[in-house]
Amino acid sequence: RDRSVSRGLGDVYKRQNFMRVHLYTSLGALKTGMDILLKKEGVKLDRMMGHGGLFKTKGVGQRILAGAIDTPVYVMETAGEGGAWGIALLADYLVNKEEGESLTDYLDNKVFHNAEGSGMDPVAEDVEGYEKFMEKYTKGLAIERAAVDCQI
Repeated sequence: RDRSVSRGLGDVYKRQNFMRVHLYTSLGALKTGMDILLKKEGVKLDRMMGHGGLFKTKGVGQRILAGAIDTPVYVMETAGEGGAWGIALLADYLVNKEEGESLTDYLDNKVFHNAEGSGMDPVAEDVEGYEKFMEKYTKGLAIERAAVDCQI
């Protein structure tokens, strides 16, 4: 089945597509930035660790993010918990790191050492669908800019 999200004449609107477009849009800015890093600047990313409300429903946000950035996404069992958890982790690292300990080592050895979680690889049809969505999303940014500039 076609997992792309589009908004054009003749499109069939279904509840799952309505929800998908909202989830895709929520990652639009992240996708734009990741495309710059990964495709233009050549940054290599082995995996992305996910945490936050997007991952509350097991597997859904994880699959969408993996498709958006074409990278495996890992989430811990607690991925849907808390608010500014990432900032709290960074603060904890700055206060409690050992001399010369990298953030990666700190997270791997102290924070996630015994944590239960799961990984999900990107699905080719999701990657392709997200790319199609981003073509329309990017074109729509000019419309949003015009609306902001034309405040009445």
